[in-house]
This record gives sequence, structure tokens and C-alpha cells, in this order.
Amino acid sequence: MQTTTPSYVDYQHIAPEHAAIHERLQNWRRWVSGKGASWTAHPMWRHLKEKEERERGTITLAVDAIDGHLMEKAVYALPERHRFAIRWWYVYSGNPAKAARQAAVSKARLAELVKEGRAMLCNRLRVVDGREDFR
Repeated sequence: MQTTTPSYVDYQHIAPEHAAIHERLQNWRRWVSGKGASWTAHPMWRHLKEKEERERGTITLAVDAIDGHLMEKAVYALPERHRFAIRWWYVYSGNPAKAARQAAVSKARLAELVKEGRAMLCNRLRVVDGREDFR
């Protein structure tokens, strides 16, 4: 019996039960990359925008630094492959084929690692935060 793997993997699909953790991981991504953080520039130049930004008007989302730090600790505690998959999806967001090669998994398995990583984070953070909105 021959098993076939799907030729297309939808990496952008977020399961409804992972919507809340996805929002927190988006905040974590902004926190890790430094985007939206006010400490990335000297106070004198903090609010200076380039001419192109002023003309088109940019919207930046606020970063919850405390939650970003909590998420960093939770992501760091994940098993290695799940940690790599979550960091790839949210922070690096490069080519999935290259990321799958680096993790030594198939592209379909990489998508499963991201989903499993989100589920692990839901379970771990529910215990830490005492929240019930992750399930």
C-alpha cells in the first residue's frame, strides 16, 4: 500500500482552538524582532519616521513586553523540533522547504510540528496563566 503526501501544505491555516495562542505568538514575534518597541532607538529619535512612512502612514501594533517575555520562556521550553518550527513560522518566516530540510522533516510534518507546538503552548500557558481561553 502506497501512502501519498499532499503536494500542497497550507501553512497559513490556524485552527479555531489556536486563535488565542496565535494572537499571543504574533505579539511575541513583534517583541522578539524589536518592532514596535520604543527602546530600539535613542529617545531623541524614537518618534522620527522616514519620509515614505510619513506620507503613506503606518500603523504599528502595541507590544505587550511582559507577555512577550512569558511567551519566549514558553517557546524556549518546547522540544527542539517544535521550538524550531514555531520560531520559523512566527519569527523567521522563510522558505518552508528550506526549513523542513533544516529540521530534517517533510513539509507536511513541519506544518504538523507548528500545530503541535501551538497546542503544547496552549497547555503550558493555561497552567501558568490560569486562563481557560486557550481551549
